[in-house]
Amino acid sequence: MSPKTDAIIIGAGPSGIALAHKLKQKLGFNNFTVYEKLDGPGGTWRSNVYPGCGCDIPTHLYSFSFNLNPTWSKELCEQEEILDYMEATVDKFDFRPHMVFNTSCEGATWLSGEKKWEVRFFEEKTKQRFTKKASIFVSAIGSIAEPRKANFPGMEEFQGTVFHTARWNLDYDYRGKRMALIGNGCSAAQVFPTVAPKVKYLKQYVFPELANRPSLRNPQWYHERPNRDFTSFEKFCFKYVPFWQRYHRYSLFSMSDALVTTYGADDKAKVLRERTEQSAKEYIYATAPNKYHDILVPKFPLGCKRRIFDPGYLEALHRPNVKLAPEGISRIDATGITSESGVREEFDCIVLATGFAVTDFLSPLKVKGRGGVDLHEQWNEHVGAQAYLGMYIHNFPNFALMFGPNTFPAHNSVIFASEVQVDYLAKTLFRPLMDGVADTVEVKEGPENDFVADIDQELSGTVWTAGCSNWYINADGRNSASWPGYALNFWRRTLFPKWKDFTMEGGSSFWILKKGYRTIAGVLFSQPALLCSAAVFGIWAMDNGFPQRLREGMSRMLK
Repeated sequence: MSPKTDAIIIGAGPSGIALAHKLKQKLGFNNFTVYEKLDGPGGTWRSNVYPGCGCDIPTHLYSFSFNLNPTWSKELCEQEEILDYMEATVDKFDFRPHMVFNTSCEGATWLSGEKKWEVRFFEEKTKQRFTKKASIFVSAIGSIAEPRKANFPGMEEFQGTVFHTARWNLDYDYRGKRMALIGNGCSAAQVFPTVAPKVKYLKQYVFPELANRPSLRNPQWYHERPNRDFTSFEKFCFKYVPFWQRYHRYSLFSMSDALVTTYGADDKAKVLRERTEQSAKEYIYATAPNKYHDILVPKFPLGCKRRIFDPGYLEALHRPNVKLAPEGISRIDATGITSESGVREEFDCIVLATGFAVTDFLSPLKVKGRGGVDLHEQWNEHVGAQAYLGMYIHNFPNFALMFGPNTFPAHNSVIFASEVQVDYLAKTLFRPLMDGVADTVEVKEGPENDFVADIDQELSGTVWTAGCSNWYINADGRNSASWPGYALNFWRRTLFPKWKDFTMEGGSSFWILKKGYRTIAGVLFSQPALLCSAAVFGIWAMDNGFPQRLREGMSRMLK
């Protein structure tokens, strides 16, 4: 391994943890540091602590393949249990010494002369700024890290408490208060039924930012959310029956991936979609109050917005202390909110469930690549963020994105997608530099543009282009978030790198020897090899005649 190869990783969420495991446990590479702006690992599961926060993907699937958890309490777990799992994974594999917390990244610059990235940081506690250099720079920030800004007229005048669901104020006691909940996405659906029994009054503004665009007022497709606890027997089987949990994960993955067939443009997809839509309508009609049916049932096709598996939201709408307002916000004043129809009500607190700036990749980082090219300016010359396989960008050598543009699975585990990306980065970036094959790896502009064109073609005619307001579409009207097909196809596409799509510079003439040495060392010091050696040593120590028989056997083999 080249002694100069080192890496800086931004973000200690699921993607950062998956990358740390690949580097340390699989590649034997320890010269990396993970910087995290929060006070610990876990990413979105550490920052999102709002009441009712949980996962809408089966938890056995929303977990690392290298650290299965047989003791999950239920099919869809809450935030606290998932965060505990993330923390336990970090400690199990001893990643914490590689992590620096309370430190945010402000940007990075490629130093061509040194073939290094100079990364700028801000220490949240001391308020000090500093820089670090590394040959590899990876962003594992994720796209649900920065809340989408909400700028309603007069919001700065409000004298009560205002906070976003992703920045929930744990010091504020909302019990017995009048609360306004702004937004109607997944977070709002989880918060609403959890706080409704505790507040004095709860009003939800479901179309807050569309006062002047009524055609874009889109409700959500709600589906039944079966979420039972696992029995002790099931946990026993997950833990002790060989491959039981692996098979369960595979079944969940296959079922989740099959949902993609309902999002396509062909006649078969349309039939499947209409059948699922009818089932959702029946569930909404049977569960929600009659007066809200017209508000709740969408007019757009299933999948145009991310589906919501109802955590009790529709049932909570029956409570006498709640109200649903199907309109936008005209103005916020010192003590209340006036809707676009002129109705004013007073509130003690305002909760913003307005989602995340999903398509603002790497915002607000300032990243400059080869020749001083600014990443965001380069993206602005196109139609927003783009990257080769969602990971590599031309003009930015030795730099990679985790969960970059067009890598979001339609309704599958993002952790699966993260592990797929981690494997690809190990093959195409880390190993070439570690073995001395190259000093820099950079995708070519042509293949990057071709990949984006192919993705756009695959996305055309799908439900994501049906015209509803969703977080997949960026400011230029391009879907820069969705992966257009099966999650399994993303894995297939990254299985064998197309080396002709990359430019590789520098390296050592002895890279074959370095790679051979690392491969042999990896085999000799792998866990199976060490266990075998320990077993042989144990037999040797217990059986006095074993050494002699071993020598005689080796002599016969050498004759």
